[in-house]
Amino acid sequence: MADNQSESNWYLPEPRKSRRRHRHHHRHHSHHRHHSHHSHDSRDSQQSYQPQQSHDSQRSRHRSHHRRPHRLRRVLLIAIPLILVALLACVGAGGYMLYQSAQVVMKKAQGVASQASTLEHSMLSGNADELRSTANSITADVKDIREEVHGTVWNLGRRAPVIGHDIANVQDFADCAYDLSQNALVPLSDGVAGVSFDALVQERSVNTQMLASVRDSVVSVSPVVVRNIDKLSQITPGSVEQINDLVEQVKEPLEGSRVFFSDVDRTFASLLSILGDGGQTRTYVILAQSNSEIRAGGGYPGQVGLVHVTDGTATLEHFTSVSEVMGIARNNGFTVPIEESERVAFEDSLSVDPAGVTLTPDFVRSGEFVKQFWENAYDYNVDGAIAMDPVFLQRVLGLIGGVTAEDGTVVDGTNAAYELMNNVYWRYTGDDAGRLQDDFFDDVAHLTFSRLLDEMGNFDMDSFAKLWDILQASGDDHRFLAWMADDTNEEFIRDIGLSGALKHDPQHPELGVYANDSTWAKMCWYLDIWADIDEGTRNPDGTMSYKVTAHFKNNFTKKEAKVAPDYIRGANPFKRSESDMMEMICIMAPDGATISDYEVHQDEPIPEDKIITTKPYVSQCVLYGCDTWVSHINIEAGGDTTVTFALNMPAGIDAKPTVRTSPLCHE
Repeated sequence: MADNQSESNWYLPEPRKSRRRHRHHHRHHSHHRHHSHHSHDSRDSQQSYQPQQSHDSQRSRHRSHHRRPHRLRRVLLIAIPLILVALLACVGAGGYMLYQSAQVVMKKAQGVASQASTLEHSMLSGNADELRSTANSITADVKDIREEVHGTVWNLGRRAPVIGHDIANVQDFADCAYDLSQNALVPLSDGVAGVSFDALVQERSVNTQMLASVRDSVVSVSPVVVRNIDKLSQITPGSVEQINDLVEQVKEPLEGSRVFFSDVDRTFASLLSILGDGGQTRTYVILAQSNSEIRAGGGYPGQVGLVHVTDGTATLEHFTSVSEVMGIARNNGFTVPIEESERVAFEDSLSVDPAGVTLTPDFVRSGEFVKQFWENAYDYNVDGAIAMDPVFLQRVLGLIGGVTAEDGTVVDGTNAAYELMNNVYWRYTGDDAGRLQDDFFDDVAHLTFSRLLDEMGNFDMDSFAKLWDILQASGDDHRFLAWMADDTNEEFIRDIGLSGALKHDPQHPELGVYANDSTWAKMCWYLDIWADIDEGTRNPDGTMSYKVTAHFKNNFTKKEAKVAPDYIRGANPFKRSESDMMEMICIMAPDGATISDYEVHQDEPIPEDKIITTKPYVSQCVLYGCDTWVSHINIEAGGDTTVTFALNMPAGIDAKPTVRTSPLCHE
């Protein structure tokens, strides 16, 4: 097999765009032999990250639609100017007097919008007089808008058929805007006046004293925000779509902030605790995953690092190979207790191997395993675990700019996935390849986080909003996850959608289609996974049955395989050829559902001498309360191995299941 350096040089694959159709991301299989040369997953190698809305089509990538807390200031500035646009949208259905009134509202709303940048500047800089003045001016304009839309012409219009409902929505909307500005924006501005938010993050440190100082002000206005969230939720769509759409644009971020404002004390307490407020030091294990060796929970955590946080100040230790921790665990004979169902689904690696912690799709369990392995190896307390892949890293680099590794490689928001999950294995081959690959991963990871900590000191609110959008998107597609040992802090992580916990919501059923690599390689750069679900059949007893086809596609080519390094091709002796890919797949039904008529359709027959006789071809168990089926499959270059089954949903669950899959190497 031509895997020597000279042959590799003449055929280096270009960064490939995802060949996926609309499909669902999945997690990856257990493997029998573990390697330390891994890095982090990233988006399409040719594109920098721009947050996008998810789609509900069956074969679209599914994101959990958690709404995260938005700043009250940001919500108010969205809500108030949109009143004007909503008013103008209904002008066409009214008369000339309504039009004239709307013009008055327009001028006032323009005044509100023009003061938004002043409000933000004064809040950032701590200019107390300007902040109070601007908040009061905005409130006065919103008051005038509210009075205008409650005038005679609007009240008469409210009684009219069809358009009356839309006018009522505008009036209710204006009432909420006034309540928010008068009873939330103004007192909040008074409470934080003189606090310079420019100093919230500086020199790799979050100002925990500042966070604590504004807590009381935010707590005092939280009931106002919650009651207006409730009022807006009661506004039902009218006949004017422009008004409906704009009302929804305000309702969504406000609804997303409900958790934050409903329990502000706990939110601030968790934030301060996680940041080590009061002189306490929190230690978190960082798992840098490589999805090119796919796992049910993301990717192989080949590089691990530690971050210590005291009073908001972070100290990052250099990343090291997970092999070090693995060696200590094996020397100590250490194992973590696992459930029998976990043993069926993921084999013993989950129990004995620190690199096996991401074999499970439930990151809550992964975090618990991380804590036990690391505390055994190094005899110090671990307060949490944070996992990320190169797609997340690429998104961050797209925001803060690229870094240059010690070997001269520039890694940025367009190529991080490609460099960290594919090209590094083509560039470094031979006896010293493992060390050079590990050094590269360590270097890039440390440079990226160091730069992020430095850049955050210069962030404006827009930059923080973009970073939050990246975290939100990466939590939704399971590329950035966190687990906290403290139960209260873990609940906070769940609330903001970063826990990676399995869904156990019968009204929003989720089918899991996961993979754990068995190739012993970095070939999963070429892997695609998706699932098709039909529209379902209603059974006489009220249950629903869906026909599902899960696809596992190998995009590797035989031409690439002939010149690929061994570390990409893999060394599992049960491979049928140099381009064959081996995966152990895990199909998890939603809560209360069952799987039947389960069949694996190999892309090509498996020769008798390549059948893994030591393992069951198909296994079934109840994993985390869910009916789960596990299979070993092979996928030849260009092949598409499929699994078909019936998904039987219990009566009373009418929602069509969504699909969660292991995050792949591409967006």
